[in-house]
Amino acid sequence: MIYVVYLNNIVVYSNDYKAHTHYMRMVLERLREYKLYINLKKCLFYITSINFLGFIISVNRVSIEKSWVDAIRE
Repeated sequence: MIYVVYLNNIVVYSNDYKAHTHYMRMVLERLREYKLYINLKKCLFYITSINFLGFIISVNRVSIEKSWVDAIRE
């Protein structure tokens, strides 16, 4: 299991649906244990690509957001 916590963001990613469900349950149980809450309106579950801290993390690769590359080129 790999997860990243950055200030108020939690990203959990794994290789398959079953493992992901298990890891999500673990994270949510830990949050509950310490009385930490999430806003479901801001949550995304079981997605295959996400923009996180300027990086696009997807199933097969990690790449830099296009606007960052364009800013460097200019």
